[in-house]
Amino acid sequence: MPRLTVRFLDNEVIEGSADAVTLDAPDFHLALTEGTGNNAGAWIPLPAVKKISLASGPADAHAAEADKMVAVRFQDGEIMRGYLNGSLEHHQHGLTMTLYSVDKESMDTVAIPYTSLKAVFYLKSWDSRPPGFREDEAASPPLTQLMGDIREVTRLYRAGAITREEFMEHRRALLDRF
Repeated sequence: MPRLTVRFLDNEVIEGSADAVTLDAPDFHLALTEGTGNNAGAWIPLPAVKKISLASGPADAHAAEADKMVAVRFQDGEIMRGYLNGSLEHHQHGLTMTLYSVDKESMDTVAIPYTSLKAVFYLKSWDSRPPGFREDEAASPPLTQLMGDIREVTRLYRAGAITREEFMEHRRALLDRF
């Protein structure tokens, strides 16, 4: 039986093995690993699952050919980025895919129920956010960067690109950096 890791919507994680997880049935049985307390197994309904890690490891020889950049966005805001290995496999209750990491050093095969998925976006570049929203800019001194970020968030709000709620959220986060 294949080993897998199940992450629930409340971020609880359990590991075990299952005969088959196809996402064509509304639930599946997971035999739990030793040392997980009093539980020997569980019937898991897919609407309670965020994602299932079916396999992971180093990237295979096809990594160099992968060119479809995707961002898998979940309902709770989490984002998985990577290169799609092949295409998405659609099932009745979700989809499965294999993603290479952004650096193409590793790969993960995951099953994602539709109930936890927001969308799979095909990307042109890894970070297309305006400069004020990028976190990896270390070229400027911190105070200069912070002032630029505040100006950028204000500009986006005045231009109507973000809502007042988004503006206030970003503003609070920026002011917390003082």
